[in-house]
Amino acid sequence: MMDKNKIVELLDRSLKPIDMMEVGIYSLIRGTTRFANSTIHQNLRIESPYFWTRVIIDTPQGKKIGGSSCTQLNNENIKITTIRALEVAHNTPPNKQFISLPKPESSRPYKPHKTSKIKEITPEERARAVKKIVKIAQRFNLDVAGVIHTNVYSLGIANSLGINQFGTSCDTYTTITAMSQSSSGYCMAVAKDFNQINFEELANIACQKAILSQNPKEISPGQYTVLLEPHAVAEMISFLGWLEFGAKAFAEKRSIISKSLGQKITGSNITIYDDCYHPQVNVFPFDYEGALRKKVVFIEKGIAKGVVFDSFYAQLLKKPNTGHALPAPNPYGPYPSTIIIEPGQVSMAKMLSMIDKGILVTRFWYTRVVDPDTTTITGLTRDGTFWIEDGKIKHGVKNLRFTINIYDTLKNVLAISKESVLSGEFIQVVAPALLIKDFNFTGKTEY
Repeated sequence: MMDKNKIVELLDRSLKPIDMMEVGIYSLIRGTTRFANSTIHQNLRIESPYFWTRVIIDTPQGKKIGGSSCTQLNNENIKITTIRALEVAHNTPPNKQFISLPKPESSRPYKPHKTSKIKEITPEERARAVKKIVKIAQRFNLDVAGVIHTNVYSLGIANSLGINQFGTSCDTYTTITAMSQSSSGYCMAVAKDFNQINFEELANIACQKAILSQNPKEISPGQYTVLLEPHAVAEMISFLGWLEFGAKAFAEKRSIISKSLGQKITGSNITIYDDCYHPQVNVFPFDYEGALRKKVVFIEKGIAKGVVFDSFYAQLLKKPNTGHALPAPNPYGPYPSTIIIEPGQVSMAKMLSMIDKGILVTRFWYTRVVDPDTTTITGLTRDGTFWIEDGKIKHGVKNLRFTINIYDTLKNVLAISKESVLSGEFIQVVAPALLIKDFNFTGKTEY
């Protein structure tokens, strides 16, 4: 991996005397071990450096912006990339809404981000983890499939107005699916430290779900009380990050939050926010413009509160920059990176005992947007769907298609677990389990 001195040297060398300029380097080393039929079938290591630059040229008609990027970091390529960005800027119509790149926030103290000791995990270490997983599955006469990603990465950002940020971090992402002839069970984990993950415990959870859901029974679509486990909740809420929690949709008045600030849009027991300093997440405390990330509350006790901003939308709407820029250019605008759903007071075991008749959902699969204007999504249950009666799991059920309006669903939350789990590979979501009434299933499957 490129060290800090090399990245800082490249960033300094790239900054030219142009009206305004931003340069960034993201460096990732990913080790991947995939397994299926209880056997490792892929083992690889990829090193992915990425350099980008954004240049801004003042003209009487407005600012012209050009961007370019490359993946081979040497002086010649960086020079060519910068020249290309300048060419793009000169041939681009002026952007009259663009004001400035962000400036350093000197009045705000920098809060160091706690990270684990940076360590690249070897293929042998991942293979030993897979061996532990397979050993558990063989104990139950099941097959397992899944993946272990181990990442070491760094991010450096500098601009001609004085922004200069650098950070390094690492994490591990793993999924395990256990399979019998008629069922499957799932578990996953994300952690800053490879050694924090108990692979045997995860495998045991996946195996128990596969065993409990063998020979699933068919039930009819309809509205049921459901207990969504944290990974299912995280999948559902992550769509709000895309549809609702960014300033671009807010500025274009496409989101419900843009029309409902200060109004109640979910049940009073729902609070959702973004906080890069939450102890379970692992995100740099600055964004892809080098601006410091701030905590942003989206929904507080059911009331719509706000969205995340980058420098462009903060200046456009005259709001504080919350430090949630993606690399420029991008079609999404500012984006939440860590979505936290405030936990409740009851245990998941207690929530299960509260159900007379209902369904437990381990996770969702193939979830898609049906209507962005109403936050309506659809998808399938997968890898552990169970019928609950008198507070106990009775048997597995064949997977169901759901179609729900997310905000309306969050008006029907009966209880929230005190346990929260970090989920997600690209957007980190810390989610509890939710007990929800009248959850809408619209179709059934044959498996």
